[in-house]
Amino acid sequence: MPRISDVKVGQVICFEFDQINRELLRRYAKASGDTNPIHTTDAVAERTGLKGVIAHGLFSFGFLTKMLDEFVGEEGKIIEIGIKMTAMVRCGDNLITEAEVTKIEGKRVYLDIEQRTITPIDIKKGGEIVKQFEAGERGYVTERDIARGLIKTKEVDEGTLTYRERVAAPGHAIIELNE
Repeated sequence: MPRISDVKVGQVICFEFDQINRELLRRYAKASGDTNPIHTTDAVAERTGLKGVIAHGLFSFGFLTKMLDEFVGEEGKIIEIGIKMTAMVRCGDNLITEAEVTKIEGKRVYLDIEQRTITPIDIKKGGEIVKQFEAGERGYVTERDIARGLIKTKEVDEGTLTYRERVAAPGHAIIELNE
């Protein structure tokens, strides 16, 4: 656990999770008691207007609290967390949670939080798709995503990866650390 003297304004705490899949969502549904089938059954999710299952909001929120809990340790405290869920988290997404220290007052540390998803769409080589991910197969990317500049590319070993990067949950937190 860091001491308050170890923390600086501008410091970023980060946690990344890239193993979101249907089995994990089924296990979460069972453990949480939230068995709404839009989180576990594609056919039901599609009938409600979704293009496939989506992760539970509290599933994503759990990664934020895990990151902060591990950071403060046994002697620190999480005082407040506030987030607004603005985008769905789906199977195949890489969920990145970052908290930037914006202010320190006494033993309290104020953080701006951003939880975002990296959604792989496909990999192309020579203009041909060599690998397509669930987002490409199910049409998760919308014209609005394209218009908002959320679609990006980068070179990977197999070719050019096309992916969507978007903020899924912005927010804030206050933690307390010992001196």
